[in-house]
Amino acid sequence: MNFFKIIILLSFILASIGSFAQPKEVSRKLQRKFKRDAARLALRMEANKEELRYQNIIISPGNVEIIYQKLVNVYKNDETAQSIAKCNVHTFPNPSIDHFNVIFDKTVDWAIPLQQGVNDTDSDEINDLLDEYNLVISRHVQWNSTQDAITIRSKVPLNMAALSNEFYNIEGVGEIDLGVPTIAGNDIKIERIANGWILEYILQFGSYSDKAKKHVWKYSVTDDGQVNFISETGDPIPTWMKCDTDSDNWMVNKI
Repeated sequence: MNFFKIIILLSFILASIGSFAQPKEVSRKLQRKFKRDAARLALRMEANKEELRYQNIIISPGNVEIIYQKLVNVYKNDETAQSIAKCNVHTFPNPSIDHFNVIFDKTVDWAIPLQQGVNDTDSDEINDLLDEYNLVISRHVQWNSTQDAITIRSKVPLNMAALSNEFYNIEGVGEIDLGVPTIAGNDIKIERIANGWILEYILQFGSYSDKAKKHVWKYSVTDDGQVNFISETGDPIPTWMKCDTDSDNWMVNKI
């Protein structure tokens, strides 16, 4: 093998080693999911202090960014966390951060455009709220024999429990449904500790009830971004749920 071939081979090997050493990049799609996860986790932490309906509509951007960075750190620095993401393990949609249903008397005057098939109202109060918080009416349906409902959606995560309060005083509005599922599902939990955070990723399968099976991964992330795996526990994951097609045993217990 001549000198030039050796140089090319060494360059290829070094480039390959460098690529393996680089942390996993986060796709734009996954960034959006992590940002929604972070907003919901930040809101849950605020809920421990006071009912969400009495708090700010805007979720603290600072808290959201801190939690988002921890989610990204875990994902970028741990192969198992990357596989967990492939299983779509994200926060369970409680509390609501993106929509709620306004249930109202179908005969109210401001609903005439809705009755005509237009996702708009003649209510100044509703229209002002839509403009102020960048909201849209995404759906209009019959709720029961005397009431209709509109689904209000936000383009960015908001404290929907607090925002929905603004609609209660509007003429004809009888009820607000925050649209939180009654069944359980996958989730992420976070806890603040000294100099860092504890993150739990929960994969639920089988029955969506109290008897549901769960598999849980736990990590710690320091304030400066260092990721440490703590434990992997729970029920064995069915083969058909394994999300990493590059390996048949990616969810092997690390202990």
